[in-house]
Amino acid sequence: MFRQDPCRSRRELFDREEELNQLVKALKSNVWVAILGPRMAGKTSLAYVGANLLEDFSVVYVDLRGTYTMKKAAERILNSLPQSKLESLLERIKGIRIGKFGIELKDSSAVDVMERLFSELHNGIVILDEVQDVIYGVNHFLNLLARIRNSKRDINFIFTGSSIGLMHSLLEPSPKSPLYGRTPIKIELKPWDFKTAYAFLEKGLRECNVDYTGSEISETINELGTLPGWLNFYGLRRCLGKSHEKALEESTTEGVKVAKMELENLLKNRPAWARLVLRSLAFGARWHEMLELGASKAGLLKFLKTLQNLYLISKEGEVYRISDPIYRRASREL
Repeated sequence: MFRQDPCRSRRELFDREEELNQLVKALKSNVWVAILGPRMAGKTSLAYVGANLLEDFSVVYVDLRGTYTMKKAAERILNSLPQSKLESLLERIKGIRIGKFGIELKDSSAVDVMERLFSELHNGIVILDEVQDVIYGVNHFLNLLARIRNSKRDINFIFTGSSIGLMHSLLEPSPKSPLYGRTPIKIELKPWDFKTAYAFLEKGLRECNVDYTGSEISETINELGTLPGWLNFYGLRRCLGKSHEKALEESTTEGVKVAKMELENLLKNRPAWARLVLRSLAFGARWHEMLELGASKAGLLKFLKTLQNLYLISKEGEVYRISDPIYRRASREL
């Protein structure tokens, strides 16, 4: 039940029955899918399991975290291909070279190489994970996807991430977009409720024969929240012999470290008030309180919209708050 890598089979995936059925039905109907949700919600696992249930299709998984540009995204796609396919491309397509860290492209060749690649890919499901990180060259990427959509019925795409960057352009295209009217269907993964999170931990701990108490599970959920990824941190440590106290301490520390790194990336190139706003959101903040931290109305509105699209904050009445306890802890340390 607890693992360091994404789930690959239905047996490994806990819950998410409704979302999995939606995904498989869409793929069988040749409909592209966008899986949305916060970090650690299990988007990659859902994508993998759904794709693997279509036995006649090969699966290409691409982690796009940190790619930012069309060129870097194309290089990441190429480096995710099986070795046999790569060797074939190297022989026949110009613009590809082997660099120090794998396959590299000339600046002007990314679109052409990708178009050639996908023209030769048959009966494939391509998982583009964390697609929101692509923020430069989005129009080129959209044009490429539109051409694939028009010409290749035997290729399906699963996009995962949150609704910014390329993902935003996919889901909310302008009338001038080449994908206008052909947006992927959305499947949204939300944090589990308390009962489901409890059942997940209980089943996993039983499977690895760990003694536990109900109060330990409740404390873990109260501290880590109900996102599967954070709970998995704890479960893995318990199954490796750690005590409840040690496993919870290490999981919290590791989770905050991951969340803080993500928040620091979010704050890059933003004004100083954005950091102050994030800190205030850990405790809950009203609109006028955040404006007093130095933000303009337009700037604050845009920043809050980004945080909502990243599934980081929620609004209760007039109060905005970071939803997840791990991200709340991380934001207090910014």
